[in-house]
Parts: sequence; structure tokens; C-alpha cells
Amino acid sequence: MAIISFWSNGTGETAKSASIAAITTYLSINHNYKILILDTKFNDFYYKDCFWKEDKVVRLIHSQMAKTNIASGLGGLSKAVLSNKTSPEIITNYTRIVFKDRLEVLMDEDLDIAEYNIHKTVFRDIAKIASRYYDLVFVDIDSHLEKNIVDQLLESSDIIVANLSQKMRNINDFMNLKQENIIFKEKPIVPLIGRYDKNSKYSAKNISRYLKEKQRVCVIPYNTLYFEACNEGEVADFFIKFRKINAKDKNSLFIEEVKNASERIIYKLQELRMRM
Repeated sequence: MAIISFWSNGTGETAKSASIAAITTYLSINHNYKILILDTKFNDFYYKDCFWKEDKVVRLIHSQMAKTNIASGLGGLSKAVLSNKTSPEIITNYTRIVFKDRLEVLMDEDLDIAEYNIHKTVFRDIAKIASRYYDLVFVDIDSHLEKNIVDQLLESSDIIVANLSQKMRNINDFMNLKQENIIFKEKPIVPLIGRYDKNSKYSAKNISRYLKEKQRVCVIPYNTLYFEACNEGEVADFFIKFRKINAKDKNSLFIEEVKNASERIIYKLQELRMRM
């Protein structure tokens, strides 16, 4: 029903994929949404490492199987789209399931670069088709994609989450983009600072004031346990464990900020629908 694209300009460490994993997992556990993560990165194992415990031997087997199983993952779905043989309901056949009927991931299942270069041309089509089946489609836009493909995805998005770092160059680049790029002028934007350091002088409050944002920008703080979970296939377990957390727990700030970012996105969507 809605496409939420996570974008960054690639000039700073924003932990974009880690933020997507946190927000989508939180929403899938605490709200009744059917969610898809569409990962546009080439030959990247980030979400596999976040959600599934696969050792290198298993990954090697999957890689070898992919050479004969052409219908797997993003590659298989892209072939169907290119052949005009797809529908919203069959997308789930190509995904990996985190929570049944709640959270799924569609990603590159060991495509070679030639295949990827063909399939990336239909990322926008896949996002649009998926949005007719899933309540929320979170698109992880690879900053290395060609500008025309990035623009296609951004133009198709209901909301753009601009992933920023606490570096002034990165923040200034984003400010310039908002003034110069027609897409960023017209689309609802949610600024989000990943790997946030609350002790930095570039605090969320100061950055919000600098960006002239009416609300404090969203943040995903650095959290040791969470980033370890992202490497060990335990993101889902992490959020289930801390679903009910004492305010005095050292992890409570992280959970609270993920909740705030998630609810800001949902509020933006509701606000957008009210205007239509």
C-alpha cells in the first residue's frame, strides 16, 4: 500500500540497512502490518546476517545452488517481471520469511554482475507491484546505483527516509539537495541519523535546528547488543527480548528511539493519506 525508500548519498556512515532492519522488525512485532524489505544492493549478505544464522558452508551451498536455481530471490522475481509473468500475490514465493505474514525480505540471491545489471532496471516495477500486496514496502536504495534508477525509486516512493550521519559535510549535502532536487522538494522526507552518538555536539536537537525541522530529527543510536545481533542472525530475537523493557535498562534508549522513528514514518503516511 505504501513505498518507503531509505536513501543516503553515500558520503557518511549512516547504518542505513541496520536502521531498516530495526524499524521493520519493531513494526512487524508491535503492529499488524505485512512488510517487505526490498534490498537493491549487489551480492550483499547484510539482511541474511541480520535475520538468519547461516555459516559459511551453508552460504557456499546456497551460492552453488543459485547457479542452477534461477528462480530464487530477486533474480527469479526480476525474470518474471521482465517476462510480464508476475502478480502481487506471487512475490512472496521469492522472499525469505522473518515472521510469517508479517516480515519478508527480497534480496539478491547470488546473482552475477551481468544478471544484476539487467535486473536492477525493474527495481521500480517490483516496488510498485509489491505495494499492491504488502502494507509497507521498505526499499533499501544502494547508493552505488545509477542516478536514473535511484530517481525512479524515489519518484515512486510515498515517503523518503534520508539517512544522515553526524558529519557536517553530510548534513550540508542533504540541505543543498533539498533546495536543488525537485524530488526532494516534492516528496515527504523523514531525516534519520543512524549510529547516533548522543554525546556528540552534533545532537539531534542541534541538527534539527540547523535543518530547520519543526520536529526533532529521528535517530537510531549506536547499540552494541543490537549491532552484534545484526552480525549473528539475532535481530528478531533482540526485539522480542526487549519488547517489554524497563526504562532503567541501558538498552531502553535504543528501543525508544526505534519506536519513535517507526511511529514518525507511520504518522507521515497517515498524514499523506489525509491530504489525498
